[in-house]
Amino acid sequence: MNTEIKYALLKVIPFLIILFFIKLAIRRKRFSSNDLFIQRPVTYRQSLIWWGLYLLFIILTELLLFKTGILELTHWKHNLISSIIIITGIIILAPVAEELVFRGLFLYKLTQWKINKHLAILIQASVFVMLHSFVYKNTLSSNVGIVQVFIDAILYAYAKYNTKSIYTPIAMHSTGNLIAILEHFIL
Repeated sequence: MNTEIKYALLKVIPFLIILFFIKLAIRRKRFSSNDLFIQRPVTYRQSLIWWGLYLLFIILTELLLFKTGILELTHWKHNLISSIIIITGIIILAPVAEELVFRGLFLYKLTQWKINKHLAILIQASVFVMLHSFVYKNTLSSNVGIVQVFIDAILYAYAKYNTKSIYTPIAMHSTGNLIAILEHFIL
């Protein structure tokens, strides 16, 4: 196995491990799928509205950042097999795992501790940013990226609460990640 495929697998395997342990915890009744809002949205219309508005927000934000020169992109340089592994991880596995952990389990625990819903959303968004900022470079682009991740985490949480389903923020998160991947090929 070449090093690029090993690198791709190392980026994806942690998300599979997270999903495995969440499934195991649900099976062992540490919490239920309802606690994580693993259920259909209240209405698909509501879910679609959240997704559509988020899509519009992301496209407009990314176009603005691109036009102002703030968006920093590198060209995609992975071979086919590595690309498939990485793109699957970024568009499917990461959003599912991260939404179940942050907007599912973490928010569930915070609200169990009687923390106000809005404060809980800010706390989970802050932790989400900290875990996504390990490549922080103290550049304008990096600072804008941190703000984007923070806003995204807040939007995902409110979408979950509004639609009563984790599937809405998963769809939003996947869409945002898809656009981020497409930028490497289009812009």
